[in-house]
Amino acid sequence: MAVGLFHGRDPLDALPLVPALALLAWGATAAGETTARRALSLLVACGAATGFLATLQRFAGLLRLPVEAPEPRFHATAWIGNPGDVGAALVIPALLAASSLARGERRLASGAALVACVAGLAAAGTLAPLAAFFGGAIVLVALDLRRRLLPAVVAGAAAVTLLAGAGVVSRVTEKLASGDVARLTTQRDIGVLAALETIRAHPILGIGPGGFAADFVRARIAAEERASRRLVHRSESSHFDNAHCDPLTVAAEIGLPAALALTTALFALLAGLAGAVRREERGPSDLVPAETLLPSLAAILVLALANFPIQIVPVSGPFALLAGLALARIGGPVTPAARPAARAGLVLVALLLAVGTVLRLGGGLALARAESELKAAPVAAGSGRRDLTNAALVHARLAVALRPRQATAHLALGSALASLGDVEGAVAATERSLSLEERAETLMNLGRLSLAQGDAATAQELYVRAVWLFPKLVSAIPPVSDPDAVVARTGRLEAALATGGVPPPLPLRFRPR
Repeated sequence: MAVGLFHGRDPLDALPLVPALALLAWGATAAGETTARRALSLLVACGAATGFLATLQRFAGLLRLPVEAPEPRFHATAWIGNPGDVGAALVIPALLAASSLARGERRLASGAALVACVAGLAAAGTLAPLAAFFGGAIVLVALDLRRRLLPAVVAGAAAVTLLAGAGVVSRVTEKLASGDVARLTTQRDIGVLAALETIRAHPILGIGPGGFAADFVRARIAAEERASRRLVHRSESSHFDNAHCDPLTVAAEIGLPAALALTTALFALLAGLAGAVRREERGPSDLVPAETLLPSLAAILVLALANFPIQIVPVSGPFALLAGLALARIGGPVTPAARPAARAGLVLVALLLAVGTVLRLGGGLALARAESELKAAPVAAGSGRRDLTNAALVHARLAVALRPRQATAHLALGSALASLGDVEGAVAATERSLSLEERAETLMNLGRLSLAQGDAATAQELYVRAVWLFPKLVSAIPPVSDPDAVVARTGRLEAALATGGVPPPLPLRFRPR
């Protein structure tokens, strides 16, 4: 966290780590063990509801959000995020239900929950969560191969049939047959190569928690120079600014030594849990069986290779709780500190979470209002336009006050000031946003502001770099800046990249000092 602060990052970006660490600590105590069964049962119920909702959205067209979707599976949001987030959130509940069913516990409820979760995974249709679930299922079956192999084969055939009906199998086979592996993996190589550049730049301490997203554009440009090719997403639905690989993200943000230590600890945890499975006696117990914990933990580690579960709260929280239970199972429950000290620590954590949540929520709401008002202002009539712009300015300033290191808050402030004719103030706010995180949208706004200042040459450079990062933005370039010329120049730069050329740099005026 200290490294992140020194790099100018927003400390609130690391706030989700606090509840995860609290759940890890709670799971490692005797009290956590005694309450774990009820907590995990609730988790399975929530997973079943999520899977059922995602299935209705995808296949029945019910309860969908009013948004455009590039593919039918993008309707399976379950009101918690995109299909990748939904699939990731279903992995642990699905495996917990499968483990309960395999042990013969609450067969009707466990079976129904498992079907709902797997249906949700099929509705989401994302490969990383599916691979994680099947990886965990293989571990579960391998723990009692003689009794579970035949039921697993039958269940696996049913699952594959369900995936085929959802179009997952045909999508995979078509992409593989055409050799279009990049599109099948949503061009994850871009994130991987960018993460490697951040690791090269900050190998020991990393760039700080939450810092990789802010460093992504710089890292991607460096990766393009190293690879001698342009790393641009071909699909509008797959544009992202992360590695989709938690081990690489962790190494980029906290450094290689800490990432290696964490990886070693996780594998030691799995090894110790495997030993606990062999020592356990089958039969009723108030404790969560080790053979229930092992498949879920292994599955999340598989998921982490091609996703970012550590950043998805419905995944990181349950994973942390299971890891705490595993620690207690291997080394015995942790004895909390004396009651006064424990109570003081709990109060401190609660206050930290409360204050952080208020700041994040308040800043997010203020920013959302500012952006909505800025979008509505151009089509408003009469004095309504200026009223909306003034309201946007108030909300943007509030967002900046609550989260002064959030790049998008400064970007909204710059847009509001520009709408009110304060070009100098808008430039200062937008430059601050750029210093925190380079975004293609920020470059576009700076290009417009440069035009307003009479600097057409700088505007052209900014537009070229913005389109280089995100080609779709070419439609937003003002006609006076000749969008066709911008496209032609990016094409020439891309061709030259293969023979030692470089991507378009930032104009000198806006380069980091």
